[in-house]
Amino acid sequence: MNDFKIKLGAINGGENYFLFEIKDQFFEEFILSDVEHANIKATAFLDKEGDRLGLTLTIDGKINKLLCDICTDEISVDITAMTKVIIKTTDEDLVSTDEIFYVKTSENAIDLKQLIFELIILNLPKKRQHAFNEDGSSKCNKEMIDLVNKYTVTEEKSSDPRWDALKKLKIK
Repeated sequence: MNDFKIKLGAINGGENYFLFEIKDQFFEEFILSDVEHANIKATAFLDKEGDRLGLTLTIDGKINKLLCDICTDEISVDITAMTKVIIKTTDEDLVSTDEIFYVKTSENAIDLKQLIFELIILNLPKKRQHAFNEDGSSKCNKEMIDLVNKYTVTEEKSSDPRWDALKKLKIK
């Protein structure tokens, strides 16, 4: 997949822009990903000053066909994120970090695919649910919510008498 590679030799001094489109086939390589359908634009802004190379990666778009955590209907989620990384060339086998992306001197390109994927996954909303109507009610599937409520068993938690004695203690 050369689509997400940037040749370092082709980068001029100053500012360089690269635009990538992330569609459904992007996620086929990442087998365990929750995301399979998306329409996202990724912009890589490379700033080269002498030997220093800075990368600002921005994503903006929609992730489609995610399941709502409340009613399990499909929803689309907007996603926008940005990260900044310093790119360093080295002859050593160093592991890249959140701030520094190491590239072997013998390699003449950087592959942004993994970095783009991580940026998308890390910026997914923690709770995926339908938006609310103007009156504050949920747009979730009412039939499914009723079904979940029907089969949800709530049990009252009884407290452990060993801990009840500790609740009576007053700490000054």
